[in-house]
Amino acid sequence: MRNKDADPAQDRAGRAAALAAFDRSVDGARAARTARYTVPSPEQPLHRDHDGIAPVVLRFDMEGIHLDLQVQPCGGHSALSGLVSGDFDHVEVHLRRPDRTLRLFVGADGRFDAADLSPGPLSLAVERPGHPLTVTEWFTTSVAQQQTL
Repeated sequence: MRNKDADPAQDRAGRAAALAAFDRSVDGARAARTARYTVPSPEQPLHRDHDGIAPVVLRFDMEGIHLDLQVQPCGGHSALSGLVSGDFDHVEVHLRRPDRTLRLFVGADGRFDAADLSPGPLSLAVERPGHPLTVTEWFTTSVAQQQTL
């Protein structure tokens, strides 16, 4: 029996998240180790925007490289900026959401970004020639829930 009061948009979002959890396309991927996860607090002197909001800072270690991220709340959305550093000739970064995957442009200096991200879970997949695919754990861009999942 179906609940006639259920919000169809919410049902689709929940279904997309559940299907993403069973995504088999990254089964052979290595997991990136979370090396640092910094959530803003009043005691931490992190750079804050004009509204006094500090970014969440994450660092993932991968075989021979590091992936540093900042997630900055922007109203009801978030912006992500990142830097790939270490030993690599070419690298591709893909932003994984429950309902889609986006390829991010990585500059020659290793910098990349994504703006106007809606709240919700995301993960990054990193591809380098001669290395296995590496994925980060899922984390959220939600301003209310700045935490890894």
